[in-house]
This record gives sequence, structure tokens and C-alpha cells, in this order.
Amino acid sequence: MIKQSIKKIVYPIYPIIKSRPDFLIIGVQRAATTSLYHYLTSHPQIVVTHKWRETYYFDNPENYRKGFGWYIGHFPAKLRKGNKLTFEASPSYMYHKHIPELIKQDLGNIKMIAIVRNPVDRAYSAWQMYHSYSSLPHKHLRDRADERTFAEAIAQEFNPESNTAKYPYNYIDRGKYAQQIENYYNYFGKDNILILDFEQFCDNLGAALNRVCDFLNIDYFSPNKINEFQNQKYAVANYVTSSNHAQILEQLKDYFVPFNKQLYNLLGTDYDW
Repeated sequence: MIKQSIKKIVYPIYPIIKSRPDFLIIGVQRAATTSLYHYLTSHPQIVVTHKWRETYYFDNPENYRKGFGWYIGHFPAKLRKGNKLTFEASPSYMYHKHIPELIKQDLGNIKMIAIVRNPVDRAYSAWQMYHSYSSLPHKHLRDRADERTFAEAIAQEFNPESNTAKYPYNYIDRGKYAQQIENYYNYFGKDNILILDFEQFCDNLGAALNRVCDFLNIDYFSPNKINEFQNQKYAVANYVTSSNHAQILEQLKDYFVPFNKQLYNLLGTDYDW
């Protein structure tokens, strides 16, 4: 009771004393968003105070009902922030259709960054991640595990009558990037959203981070810092592609061809997926 009373007093004060985020990383899952988050938190012109990269505000109805004051409480005080930037990274923000409207409503014309990855590779990596959860010691991760084989997971997602509540992983649907980005364009100008390619991010990290710094109007990372980053990978899993999955991966490659073309046309860039 006392704790709830304190919250009722404190949350309304937060929008007065706390900073709003200056930008968001909105996606996508299994596309180096964790690495980008950690790289940016080390930048001298950026400050973060929340313990986790995600606040789960816009994508969690229960948290959203706590109100904007609860959300702003995750960010640094205005005095501490000064002229620096602050942000959060939530890879699921790009996927859910209702989120850009909420972001626009609460944060206005904020800048956003998304990394897109070959949707076949992304789907396979996501399944491997969730499938591996079943053997982990942490119960909260085991509860989210996908114990199906890759073949079962993909077959059920192609089946419109499958139980999406029981299996909310959306391995296929999350890879339809054009629809998701266009949804954001309906609320924000294209200049507000920077789209990066996962492979280019991995192959030429310095150039990718320079684009990010230009977009945010902050100084470039030093060459020494870039070299340091290249030895610091986050949320990297040493998954091995099984030969048993080759046919399914080819099926997905063919399936995504028209969706990838939509993306190339939307962005004016061909990623050759």
C-alpha cells in the first residue's frame, strides 16, 4: 500500500525532472541491436541510467498502463543528462503494428534506428535462440522456450489455424520488413528513421557507426574504439546450421523473395538476400 502511494506521488513528477529519450533503437530481433546498444552507451555524448536496454513500455500493455511517468523514470535526470543524448533499445518495437502510433503520441518526431537482417537467417537464429532456452538454468527463459523442431515451427506458422498464443514467436512474419517500416513512415518522416543492414554492420562496423553518429549528430568513435568494439560482441550465439534444415531454409528463401523486393523498392537499396 505504501509503495503504491509513493508511486502515485513520484510518477507524475518524473516528466518534470527526468529526460525523454532522444532516439530509439526499434529493431530487429537477432540483428545486432544488443551490440549497437552497448557501443552507443560507451559514447561520451550519450548517457543511460536504466539497467536493461529495454523498458518494455510500448510493447507491454501492462507497463504502458503504468503511464508515461513510469516510462520516463527509466531515463536520466535533466541535470545529469545536460546536452548529452539518452535512449533505449527494444527490438520488438518495429514489429508490432500499434507501436508507432504510441511513440508518436508520447514522444513526437523522435529519431529511430533499425537494423534489418536477411529474414531467413533472422528466423533461423531466432528459433535457435528460443529452442536453446529449454536447456538453460533460468526458469523465466525456460518458460519462453520453443521446444518444437525448426520444421514443426515453420510448418505451423504457415498454417493459419496454428495456435499463435501458445507459440508467439512469429519467425516468418517478423521478417516482412517493408510492411513494418512503411507503418512507421505513416507516422514519421523517412528522415527520422535510419535503416542499417546487419551484414554491412558486421563487415564494416566503422562505416556503420559513422552513419549512426551522423544521424544522431554526435562525434565519430575513434579508430581505436572501433577496433575495441570488434572484439566485443554481445548476444552472440555459436549456432550451427543443421543439414537437416537446408530444405526448409531454401523454402523460406523462395517465400521471402517478394517481401524482400518490397523492401528494396521502399528503401532504394538491394541487399541481395
